[in-house]
Amino acid sequence: MPLASTPITPRLSVIVATVGRDTLPRALRSVASQPLLQGDEVLVVGATAEIERVADEFGYRFIHCPAGGNYGHVERQHAMPFATGTHLLFLDDDDCYVPGAFAAIRAGIAANPRHPLMFRMIWPGGLLLWVDPVVREGNHGTPQFIVPNDPTRLGQWGSRYQGDFDFCVSTLALYPEGALVWNETVIYECRPHDGSG
Repeated sequence: MPLASTPITPRLSVIVATVGRDTLPRALRSVASQPLLQGDEVLVVGATAEIERVADEFGYRFIHCPAGGNYGHVERQHAMPFATGTHLLFLDDDDCYVPGAFAAIRAGIAANPRHPLMFRMIWPGGLLLWVDPVVREGNHGTPQFIVPNDPTRLGQWGSRYQGDFDFCVSTLALYPEGALVWNETVIYECRPHDGSG
């Protein structure tokens, strides 16, 4: 069954899961550099008062979640029911959106309003992911996958390092075959842990 193509006004829910890395402020600055429109929201999900303080400093909503491990997957799973936007974005606390990312995401949503989207990322050494438009481990990461906020079509985050892949696969299993739209635009970069906070 094809997905409806009725136009929508995108409202972005950006879920920033953090395990307390000192790169969180850098990640949040990259969000703050994007245009947030009416109805957009940023949810910072973590376990400590310090994380709440940093979220408050940026004016973002803090969602308390007991520490779930080293990868942020428990935090993302916990936060999804709190999101009110039309689409969910996921940012790791050590990654950064590139300039123009949200404009590209909105354009992608406008073209395919009911479809999950897969954008591209860049590693510090210059490697672009995805390499080819195939769902497989190691070919895409957490912030590349943008999904409609439809609770009946949201999968489960895994408990392992590649738990983002588990979320991608379990979410896509709830859509018609071929629903995923691959987009060539780079929307974020993985930054090294250099202590620059």
